[in-house]
Amino acid sequence: MIGAVHAGIGAAIGAILRKKSSAFLAGIASHLVADAIPHTDFPVKVEVPLMAGTLACIAAWCGADSPEFWGALGGIAPDAEHGLLVAGIITPDKEKFPTHIRNGKYHGHSSGERLSQLIIGLAALATIAFCSCRD
Repeated sequence: MIGAVHAGIGAAIGAILRKKSSAFLAGIASHLVADAIPHTDFPVKVEVPLMAGTLACIAAWCGADSPEFWGALGGIAPDAEHGLLVAGIITPDKEKFPTHIRNGKYHGHSSGERLSQLIIGLAALATIAFCSCRD
């Protein structure tokens, strides 16, 4: 799943839960669920700036100390491990997050599928807009 979508889903969960620690943990759990959807990831040169931009927007919109931001961080946290693999710092056998393990049964397969990610991303943004930054 695209990191920006993981961040959006995590932020939406944070907007609903309204507690930073719960949002972070639920964001991590949401990563597992989102990875089960058939998808194709972007190349790292696209993925990293898009994910960083998404986090920056969530921080600007809701605040870096908000449940939305902490949910987004939880949503992308498992990809730090995958980033170490892509950078050549760890080998595939060292990945531990269930959906990142090669041939893991829960990971979405590379399918060229982008529509599902667009729909999920838009739904996450709508949820953030509806629930967040309200006091």
